[in-house]
Amino acid sequence: MRKQSGVNLIELMVAISILGLLLALAMPNFSRMVQDAQNRTAAESVLNGLQLARAEALRRSTQVRFTLTDKEGKVAWTVGCVNANICSASIQERGPDEGGNNARVGVTTVALPKPLKPDTFASILSAGAGLDKPAVVTFDSFGRASAPAGTEISRIDVTNAKTSEARRYVVTVGAGGQVRMCDPDTRLGGTPQGCT
Repeated sequence: MRKQSGVNLIELMVAISILGLLLALAMPNFSRMVQDAQNRTAAESVLNGLQLARAEALRRSTQVRFTLTDKEGKVAWTVGCVNANICSASIQERGPDEGGNNARVGVTTVALPKPLKPDTFASILSAGAGLDKPAVVTFDSFGRASAPAGTEISRIDVTNAKTSEARRYVVTVGAGGQVRMCDPDTRLGGTPQGCT
């Protein structure tokens, strides 16, 4: 007769204790990873909205406007024609309740320096900054940002309301209509994801 062996209660308790300890150590990193992902998703949403507005302006050969619509800084936007007789004033929109709840945006209309300086993105735009009045970018029929510098969005910072440790993303809009998302903590020389 063969003797059967199994796991006794002490071995099971030791294994559960080790698993619990590993989970407790990994939890803060997992939480930050979730907040980083929410910020990235929000930044990509803003980038996609700007690219959509530019593409629609080119396709329809008319002015199309991207507007951030939430004054508290939640990621909500609308893309629509400036002239409602040509096309809808709301081609596409994203509500503040879509996606992550913790990502926030702040904007500035101050033109970015040319060339970019190493400290251009050192200061963080706080959630809701620049959103007390309509924050817009208008693209003309050539896909360029059509408003004079200093009147429309030039930079959008995506931060996190839950933790300041979460990765920040920056979306920039150039006068020629170029739209770019970057990580201000990464150097441009090492990767195209860097800002400066």
